[in-house]
Amino acid sequence: MARRRLFLMLKLFDVYQFGQSNGGSSITNSQAFRYLDNRRKVHKDAINFCQDILRKKSNIDWEPILRTNLSQPIRNFDLVVTVGGDGTLLQASHFLDDSIPVLGVNSDPTQVKEVL
Repeated sequence: MARRRLFLMLKLFDVYQFGQSNGGSSITNSQAFRYLDNRRKVHKDAINFCQDILRKKSNIDWEPILRTNLSQPIRNFDLVVTVGGDGTLLQASHFLDDSIPVLGVNSDPTQVKEVL
């Protein structure tokens, strides 16, 4: 079986600096903190789940990259998988042509408004 190359584009998950000053403001409301921390954990679990599956596939070479680190066109891959939300998928589209298929994984489909 031929080896396949997969590009795994990830949304950054540690974007919230809980309780730390950020230009004069900080997240101090415990309810908001718990909500944001829960969203971060759900997203991180989705990334770990996807990576665990890929580690078990011996015929797939895969390369993870954070979407914030992507600056060059995506080439020489058989598939691009984005793990995040709409923004991650849209950002990947700016670095692709129509020769590489894209699969988007919603890393936090727990919100009713985001589930199809």
